[in-house]
Parts: sequence; C-alpha cells; structure tokens
Amino acid sequence: MAALAYRNAMDESLRMRTRESWYQKYTNAVLALNQLLKDLQYKEYEKRLKIVEDSRRLRRTVLSATDARKLFGPVNRRVPSRKKPSRSRRRRIS
Repeated sequence: MAALAYRNAMDESLRMRTRESWYQKYTNAVLALNQLLKDLQYKEYEKRLKIVEDSRRLRRTVLSATDARKLFGPVNRRVPSRKKPSRSRRRRIS
C-alpha cells in the first residue's frame, strides 16, 4: 500500500488534490508500518529479557552462595595496595 501511495503521490500527471490525497495515504501507511515494527521489536525485546531473567533465576536456584562456599572454599580477594601520591610540597601560584 505504501509503495502504491508513494508512486501516485509523486505522479505529476495526476491533479494536485489527488496527489495530496495519495500523499496522506502514504503517510498514514508509513506511520502504521513503523508502529507495527516497534511493536514487534518490543515483543522480541520482552522475550529476550524473559530468557535472561529465567536463566539468572535458574543459576541462583542451582547454586546458592553457601553451597558455592562449601564447594569452592572461601574466596579471598586481595586488592593490591595503591601507590600513595608523593607529599612533596608544591608552590601555589596565586
């Protein structure tokens, strides 16, 4: 529908009023198609989000934190100490 409406809207052999009518039909068709596309993308996004949420929920139920500690032992995280900035005196320029 959109292609036909666009073709007729750009056809210079038609009267201006007819072309305006076809252009309006083209605009409405494009708006409807864009809305359909957005709806489909939103549904696809919801499906992917549900899959991610389900997989996270499954991982949590499969192995809780206490079970992980029993299996792997305590986890010691050593954070390397940062080098302290030098305390040399710098002159301030006022």
